Amino acid sequence: MGADDGGPALDRQVETPTDDNETQQENPDSVSDGEYSDETAAWLARTMGGQLENSSISLSNNQYDQARSVLGDDYDKRLEQYVEVAGDTSSDTDDTAAREFEAARENQRNLTNEVQRYRQQYAAYQTARERGNEREARLTARAMERTASNISDRSKELNQNFERIENTTSVDLSSGQTEINETTENITATQAEIREETLVGTTLTVQAIDSTASFSDPGTVSGQIRTENGSVIADRAVELSVGNRTRTVQTDSSGVFETQYRPRSARLGPQSISIEYVPVADSVYLSDNTTFTIDVQQVTPDVTSETAPETVGYGDRLNATASVRVASDSVDAVPVEFAIGDTVVARTTTGPNGTATETIRLPASINNGDRRVIARIPYEDRAIAGVQSETPVVVVETRTTLSVSVSRADDGIPVRGQLQTVAGDPVAGRPVRLQVGAGETQLVETNRDGSFQTVLADLQNNESVTVTATYDEPSSNLGNATATATLTAGSGGGNPPVGSDSDSDLLIDTLVGLLLGSDESTPAGFGNGIIGYSWLPVLGGGVALAVIVAAWFVVSRARQSEETDSTVPVEATAVSMTGADQTGAQPNATTPTFEDRVETYLDSENYDAAAMVAYTAVHDELAVENGIDEGATHWELLQQSQEHGVPEERMADLETVVEAFETAAFAPSSVDPSRAEAAVERARKIKSNGGS
Repeated sequence: MGADDGGPALDRQVETPTDDNETQQENPDSVSDGEYSDETAAWLARTMGGQLENSSISLSNNQYDQARSVLGDDYDKRLEQYVEVAGDTSSDTDDTAAREFEAARENQRNLTNEVQRYRQQYAAYQTARERGNEREARLTARAMERTASNISDRSKELNQNFERIENTTSVDLSSGQTEINETTENITATQAEIREETLVGTTLTVQAIDSTASFSDPGTVSGQIRTENGSVIADRAVELSVGNRTRTVQTDSSGVFETQYRPRSARLGPQSISIEYVPVADSVYLSDNTTFTIDVQQVTPDVTSETAPETVGYGDRLNATASVRVASDSVDAVPVEFAIGDTVVARTTTGPNGTATETIRLPASINNGDRRVIARIPYEDRAIAGVQSETPVVVVETRTTLSVSVSRADDGIPVRGQLQTVAGDPVAGRPVRLQVGAGETQLVETNRDGSFQTVLADLQNNESVTVTATYDEPSSNLGNATATATLTAGSGGGNPPVGSDSDSDLLIDTLVGLLLGSDESTPAGFGNGIIGYSWLPVLGGGVALAVIVAAWFVVSRARQSEETDSTVPVEATAVSMTGADQTGAQPNATTPTFEDRVETYLDSENYDAAAMVAYTAVHDELAVENGIDEGATHWELLQQSQEHGVPEERMADLETVVEAFETAAFAPSSVDPSRAEAAVERARKIKSNGGS
C-alpha cells in the first residue's frame, strides 16, 4: 500500500449543513425554558452529524489528529446542549438520538485509533519483509490480525450508531458511512493479502469423548489441528484455551491430541464449551476456534475459613483466609467473597493451593457487636456449588470527635469541619448532618481526610445563629458526635470549632493567650501558662474585656449495647479575667519574653501553645509596624498584610505561622512538632526584621 494504505486518499471536508428554512443564528447557549427547543435540537443534530462525517473523511485521508479533534471539545459541548434540549422537545426520540451521538463519538474515536495503529503496523511489517526478517514479519502480521478484527468490530458498531441517528433525526449520514466502509474494506483486503503471503491458516476440530464432566470427574476431549492445505500439525506441543483456562497438550503423528475438561464456573446441564488453538507469538500458523458440547454436573466443595484477631474496630486490620477443596483436590481459580453481615468487605480468587487470603480494613458501615465473617463462593447453579464458611468476630465501637467552624459571607454561612476517631484517625465517606438554628438540615459527606465544607443559607439575616453538626449512623461501628459553632449578630467570622475531646484547660489557656497575650504587657497567670492582656483595650471598642466565656463540649455516643446510648457532655467553663490567677494570687512581677514563652512550650512539648504564642507575637508586630487592624482574624491578617505591602518572603513566613495557628486553635488534632517549630522560627524572623 502507498499513501492510501487502508483507504482512498481523499482530500475534502464536509461543511456543517445549513437550512435556509431554519433559524440558524439561534445560539443554543441562550435558548431557555423550551423556547425553540425542536428547532435547536435539529440544528445541534445536524452540527454533530457534520462533525461525525468530517471525522470519517479525515480518517480516510490518514489525518488522524484531525479526525480526533473534530470530535473534541466543540462536539462535547454540542452533545451536552443536545442532551439538555432533548428534554424540552416534543419528541421522545431525541433522548435516544443523544445516546447514539455519544456512542458514535466513542466508536469513531476508537476506530481512528485502531486504523492509525494498523497503518503503523503495516509500515513495520513492510520494513521487516524488506530486511528479510521473517520472524519479525510474522509477529507483526499476527498483531495486525487482531487490529484488523478490532477495526471490523468498531466499523459495525459505528454503522449501527449512524443508522439509529438517521432513524431518530433528520440527519443524513450516508456519506460518513461510505467513508467508514471503504476504509474498513481496504484494511480487510490488505490483511487478507498479508495472511496469504506470511501466515498459514488452520482448522481445529474437537469432540467430547465423555458425555459428562465435573470437577471431581473431568470429561475427556479429543481433537485435531490441520493446516489450510490439509496437512496436520504433528508431534508438537500446542497451547489450547478451553473455556477460560489455558493448557499445553501434545499432538501425535496424526496431529491428534486429548485433554480433560474440568469445569468450575460453567453452568449446569448441556453446555457448549469454547476451545481455541493458540499458536506462539512468532508461529507461522493462525489460530482457530470451535466448540464441543458436554453435560456439566455439580460438585459441592468443602470451605473452611479463619480470621484474626477476634476483636476489631473501625479501620483495624482483619486477616481472613478461606480454603476450598473437593476431597483431596484443591480448587483453584474460583472466586471467594468475604462478608460481614450483608456487607461484602473483600473479593479475591483461590490460588493454586485452593486458598484465598485477604487483609481487610474494617469499614464504618458494619454495626458493632457480635458478628460473623462469611467466606463464600458466590456461585449459583454452577459446576462448583456456592457454599460458605463462617467465623465469629467481635466488632467494638470506636468513639469519634467532630469539629465545626463557621463564618459569614455574602452568599451564606461557610461551614467546615472534620470527623475523626478519638485516636485522631480521619473518618472518610461518612454523612454529617448540618443545621442552622432550627432550620432544615443538609447532609455533607466527609472526604479522604475526614473533613467537609459547604455553604449554608443564612436564614437569620445576620442575627446571632448557631450551626449544629451531627454524626449519627444507626448501623455503624462509629460512635455519634455533635459539635456546634455560634455566630454573633453581625459578625463576619466564626468561633473556634466545638467538639474535641482534648484538654479543655489547655484549650482555654491557648485561646485566651491568643486574644490577650503580648510581650510588652503585664502578664496574668492562668492555668498552665502565662498570658498578657495588651489586646484588652482593642476588644469591645476600647473597653477592657472583663470576662471571657469559653464553651467547649462534646456529645459522644458510647453505646453500652445496640439498644442503649449514653452521652458524656463536658460542661462549659466560665473564666473571669482579672489581675489575679485562679488561686487569687497576684501575678509574678517578672514578664516572660517571647523567647522564654515559646522555649518553655517547646521544651514541654506543648506545640499548640507554642504555635499560638508565635502567632500572637506576629500579630502584634504587624499591627504596630503596618497599621493592620488589631482585631483582624488570622486570615484577615494575611489579606491585610498583603494589601499593606508586606514583602513576598515575609508573606511566606506569615503563612507558615498562620497555618500552624489555625491547626492549634481549630483542628481536633495537635500541631506537628516540626510545624510548631517552623512557626516559631518564622515568627522570630518577622520580629527581628520588623513587619515589613
